[in-house]
Amino acid sequence: MTAGGDFVPAGTNNFDEPPNYPTVFGVRLTPTVLGILLPLLGALLSYGLWSYIVQPIYQQNVTLKDQVREKEAQLVNQEEIRRQIADAQQRLAEAERLKADVLTLFADEERLDTLLLDVNDRVQSVNAGITDLDLQATLSKFAPTTPEPQIIADSSFGAPVNQVLQRHVYDVEMKGNFAQTQSIIRSIERLQPLLVVQNFDSQIDQESRVLRLDAQGRPLGSPIPRLTTAFQLVALMPAPPT
Repeated sequence: MTAGGDFVPAGTNNFDEPPNYPTVFGVRLTPTVLGILLPLLGALLSYGLWSYIVQPIYQQNVTLKDQVREKEAQLVNQEEIRRQIADAQQRLAEAERLKADVLTLFADEERLDTLLLDVNDRVQSVNAGITDLDLQATLSKFAPTTPEPQIIADSSFGAPVNQVLQRHVYDVEMKGNFAQTQSIIRSIERLQPLLVVQNFDSQIDQESRVLRLDAQGRPLGSPIPRLTTAFQLVALMPAPPT
């Protein structure tokens, strides 16, 4: 028997037998099964790579970046803190210089010891060239009201001064004409310690208003009125530290 001109031996026709596919875990790996399993295996492999390799590295990078930003922020904060400290130190130095300059305006024990001499020098300076003792200005009184300086606590110079400054008060009295008195007061105000004039009172000396006559009974010129001036001189100084 011939088929298409070829001789086919009897008993050798295997066209109806199924292919011999491998079996894994009881599953035959046919082309259809492989077509399903290969994408799944690829997805599982990708997930495994992401979960066990890529994700930890990514998370580590995120953590490192956060740490870098934190360190950079700390550096910025440290620079800002250093700048603020430098500014504060500069302001403190300026405040200390200002305080030192202000304190030089106030009196101290050494200056108070010479205050009487300083005031008397101002009085004597207006007598230059005056030989008549009756026409010279005189310092008739200079006495402290208390033995020691007193802490200011009565807000007489403003509440912020309370407990910060102390004062030494002197009762002063002098005699002289108006020009002499005015010159002396202005000279006292220019003294180096910070001095305040209080309770100022000036009265005309009645004896200086007596009209003098010569032997013929003619007036010897118009007399220059003399003033008796009393006031309190307050020397301000820093209070001792508590």
